[in-house]
Amino acid sequence: MTGSLSTWLAGLSREELAGLLSERSDALADPEPLTLGELAERLSGPRGALVAFAACELPLVQFAEVLAALGGAAARADVEALLGAEPDDFERVLDALVRRGLVWPADGLLHLVEPLREWPIGDGPLGLGPSAAVLLPHLRAEDLRRIVRGLGVEPRGKRKAELLDAALAGLGDAERVRRVVAAAPQRERSRIEKIARAGRIDGDQGIYLFGRESPYTWALARGLLVQLDWLQPLMPAEVALALRGPSYQAPFTPAAPSVGTAAASEGAVTAEFAAASARALEQMEAVLRSCAAEPPARLKSGGVGVRELRRTAKRTGGSEDAVRLWLELAAAEGLLDWRDGALAPAAEAGDPPPSAARLASMLRTWAQMPRLPLLDDPETGRSAPLDTRAHDPAAPRLRAAVLESLAALPGGRGATGPGQLVAAVTWRSPLLFEDAEVAPPYIAAVWHEAELLGVIAHGALTPTGRVLAGVDAAVTLDEAVADALEATCGRVLLQSDLTAVVPGPPAPWLAGLLDLVADRESRGTASVWRFSLPSVRRALDEGRTADGIRSDLEAAAGTGLPQPLAYLIDDVARRHGEVTVTALACAIRCSRPALLAEILAHRGLRRLKLRELAPTVLASAEPVDQTLAALRAAGYVPAGAGDGDAPLIERARPPRREKRPGKAEATRPRTPIDLAARLHGTPPDPPAEADDVDAHMAELASHLPVSERRMLAHALRTGVAVGIEYVNGEGNPTTRVIEKARLDAPFLTAWCRLRDAERVFHIGRVQAVTPAALMI
Repeated sequence: MTGSLSTWLAGLSREELAGLLSERSDALADPEPLTLGELAERLSGPRGALVAFAACELPLVQFAEVLAALGGAAARADVEALLGAEPDDFERVLDALVRRGLVWPADGLLHLVEPLREWPIGDGPLGLGPSAAVLLPHLRAEDLRRIVRGLGVEPRGKRKAELLDAALAGLGDAERVRRVVAAAPQRERSRIEKIARAGRIDGDQGIYLFGRESPYTWALARGLLVQLDWLQPLMPAEVALALRGPSYQAPFTPAAPSVGTAAASEGAVTAEFAAASARALEQMEAVLRSCAAEPPARLKSGGVGVRELRRTAKRTGGSEDAVRLWLELAAAEGLLDWRDGALAPAAEAGDPPPSAARLASMLRTWAQMPRLPLLDDPETGRSAPLDTRAHDPAAPRLRAAVLESLAALPGGRGATGPGQLVAAVTWRSPLLFEDAEVAPPYIAAVWHEAELLGVIAHGALTPTGRVLAGVDAAVTLDEAVADALEATCGRVLLQSDLTAVVPGPPAPWLAGLLDLVADRESRGTASVWRFSLPSVRRALDEGRTADGIRSDLEAAAGTGLPQPLAYLIDDVARRHGEVTVTALACAIRCSRPALLAEILAHRGLRRLKLRELAPTVLASAEPVDQTLAALRAAGYVPAGAGDGDAPLIERARPPRREKRPGKAEATRPRTPIDLAARLHGTPPDPPAEADDVDAHMAELASHLPVSERRMLAHALRTGVAVGIEYVNGEGNPTTRVIEKARLDAPFLTAWCRLRDAERVFHIGRVQAVTPAALMI
């Protein structure tokens, strides 16, 4: 079709097509499009287009708004005139929208992608009502005849279609509209011009029933206002634009607003960067150790309570804000998890990676974490850490906007505070907030998080901040982190009063060593630890030896140990283990010592690590259920005992369903260049059904576009996750992410992430299908 998105795509070169695909990652989702026609369907899908639009800067949003106000397709000159843009700014903004597939040029017009034409933001583009082409077809022929006569337009015939064409032509002629209004009575002219400036009628002034004459009768008779049934009259967009006059220009802000700055020397930023990076890593390790020793309990409402938060902060020596952030990051990285109502280290966490790798991982997780742990909501306050209700899918985009705003500052300058960034951030991501007045606490939360992680120092981006902002491609995040940790202090001064002093930001390995064998007393430019019997015992409890502790401390100090410290370590080591405590998972009792001796010697029960406590009692290292199972597998017939020696009643458990599909999602590497090379030259039409699943889906879901049917068929074949927009039996719309789907026509049975259970969906009620990554 001439002027269509697919036809325009067919005219792009491979390089241009690859550039578009690199901006629209939703086009790369499985199953990859087979033709340019299918790619066009995917690019113009409502969710994909709106997600791409949400990442646009303010001038791109303003450009699209003007195009929507002009009906979704308009001549370049008309858009340029309404924006009042300089040619260079116009070209730059247009090119950015074209590269995202949101606007394309064809047939001498600029076309806006379909989901944006009805303008999903606010009351309408530029505050205007629907176009005359949307409103007038709902009127009767006699109403159209009255409008044509009032505008002074001569129709080609008397049929409704001909009357409609004449009315649309008359209202589309701006000079004619202005002449008609200029000839109106003064009261009518003032009323109509006021509505044109506002774009709508205020309140319920336009609803008149029971034969009362409307004050808008004159305007209604000329199509300047249109009233459908008894609803409030609407002014067609063409009329409002005509009456605003040729000098009217839509808002257009091509340049980012300035940010208040102060001097931020490179030396000061680098020093604070090194200190904050080491401190972040050190405090994260302390929080993990604290959660291992005393796991914080979970609130009934979810998350970690204030009392537990303060206790953890006191144990680790960090602030409550810092502990909030470390708990959230540790949980997001899978290092902490809820077990038995408490937050404890994940069983599969394994050995910790090197310090640089751990910090780099923390930073990557922070950049993409859909939560704002340090947000002070003016209405609800601050939510509990790890509260599942505090999900904020826009958080990654907000962090990116803050970092991008700081990246635009001149060298040697830093923002004087988060409040200075409000205008710049809302310019870069205008759709993050409905009202810029609510933005300050969100930006302050990101600012504070970034300072704690060493991403911001003295209001300027540090090396890791520049990497995360994408402005320093020559350095990787791992390299920037390694440089920061190398700048920390790796030497300690051991004193005879059993204290250790580090005259600078301690290296993570050194802080970890001292936190293990001593207790920290102060932080700051210099940090102080104190050795004591409990602190040395703590190190021995974790498997360290006295010789190992001495050698590590001597290597860190570069000298021998002070005599009091050496005596302390030797004394504690000599006494350590005089009294032992052995773990006992469960006990096996039997009145026949011979039978217990047989069980103790049974080769098949070695994994229980049985030990004899008494002639009639054995200790097992495994829990009750596993011990019972092992004994039964060996041919014995044991029974469990409850409290007070009462028999333990065992009921068969129903088979547990997997919460996640066993089949992994496709991970085949695909690049925009590869996909562009394969799509280039393919037909501008959607593909035909490839197999029986596609053909069956075409019969069951003929109401869906081909690209969405193929996506659903792919989910059935592979079990991967996919997003659906669904209308349930009560007629209520909902969005779900489903996986491990199977077909029982006309129903889909799949695991629903929202309900965390298996659910059944009627295919006829599936309104749209999108990649799961877009369901935010």
